Amino acid sequence: MQKQFVGRYFIALFILFISSLNAKGLVICNDNNIVNPRAIKEIEKIGDELKQKSGISILLCVKKSINGEKIKSFEKRLVKKITYPYILLTLSKDDKKVDIITSQDTAKYIDINSILSPFSGTIIPILTEKKGKDKYSAAMLNGYADIADRVAKALGIKLKSSIGNTNRILINILRVIIYGSFLYFVVFYIKRKYFTKKKR
Repeated sequence: MQKQFVGRYFIALFILFISSLNAKGLVICNDNNIVNPRAIKEIEKIGDELKQKSGISILLCVKKSINGEKIKSFEKRLVKKITYPYILLTLSKDDKKVDIITSQDTAKYIDINSILSPFSGTIIPILTEKKGKDKYSAAMLNGYADIADRVAKALGIKLKSSIGNTNRILINILRVIIYGSFLYFVVFYIKRKYFTKKKR
């Protein structure tokens, strides 16, 4: 009788442990806190709400390096045993690689090329900023929120945790800065070339 009780007790503990892993399993990896705890908290908040309302898990993996491995191969290995609907956002800091893969049933909800666009996307414009101590946190939070918003919109779900237009405004400001700087250097180069020729 006592053995049965002990056995049931350990089974219950094991189930509880597995449940807690599933509940907080959206951030698969975050090497050396590349994405800061505050951003992780927001990401988990968004991800938990979407998972509860749609059954879809947006997973995040942030690595310092994947040691030269192709990011697609790394991602496929990471999700090999995942059977539930998922979208995985992966960043390798030192390799300067970022990617998104989906399970078959979630591919229709997002446009990966649009999210990862270096011009109109919500991740790469932030990552290409030379300055910014927390650009990785900002990029991952923005990208994650964008994915969640797109899935929610496709399914007709409203997310209370959505950061909505905040990330769009940030991206637009960065875009203006990047394009403005580029335009300034182009004009400066043309002026310099023109005036040098004129002096000769």
